[in-house]
Amino acid sequence: MTVPQARKRRSVRRSGRPAPHAGRAAGGEATRQRLIAVALDSFGRQGFEGASTRTIARKAKANISAILYHFGGKQGLYLAVAGHIADFIGERIASVRAHIEAALRDGGVDPDAAIALLDLVIARQVTLLAEPETEAFARFIVREQQDPTEAFEVLYERVMGVMLPLVRQLVAIATGDDPRSEAVGLRTFAIAGQFLVFRVARATVLRHMHWPDVGLDQVQAIAGVVQQSARAMLLAARAENTR
Repeated sequence: MTVPQARKRRSVRRSGRPAPHAGRAAGGEATRQRLIAVALDSFGRQGFEGASTRTIARKAKANISAILYHFGGKQGLYLAVAGHIADFIGERIASVRAHIEAALRDGGVDPDAAIALLDLVIARQVTLLAEPETEAFARFIVREQQDPTEAFEVLYERVMGVMLPLVRQLVAIATGDDPRSEAVGLRTFAIAGQFLVFRVARATVLRHMHWPDVGLDQVQAIAGVVQQSARAMLLAARAENTR
């Protein structure tokens, strides 16, 4: 066997094994995701100041130094949680967002088409709010709404600030109003509030409606009622504008 052949054979044997650093990288990413998952719950329940990084690390089965390594510290972990929420919601609404953006770009959205697109937004959002993961999201987001930090900027720029202008444009088209007007802004938030209450006030909704949980039947019922209410509001505003 020549020396080059021997080198080649040894190289093939080596290439058949996973590179040691690949396993470490996978393990590191798994640790990072566990820390984010535990931190999401801790920050949502206890707030930034109340949550303990030592407790987060213990529950995530990680060394506390992993927080410094992956996130640079507690603040970095907090922002990573906000980024995780933004990524999750962004992925869930991506198809609806793309559909609306394409329709608006093509310029073929008339008032009735705008209401139909708003129906899609409402259905997608109600379905999203019923997903189990969003329970922890709601606790975190509500804290940021009440006392905004740098994490709010992450959430707003990557989720709220992306969808709200699109919904506002649709509301303006549906009613014939100037999208910059206060009335259009208020109607936009009135629509959002009608489905957000089913997550933010979930315990009250379940108790009063005698529901054990929010499943497929409840999601369809909520979406239908919110769509009907939004449609009535928009049609009334349109009628008022055409007098």
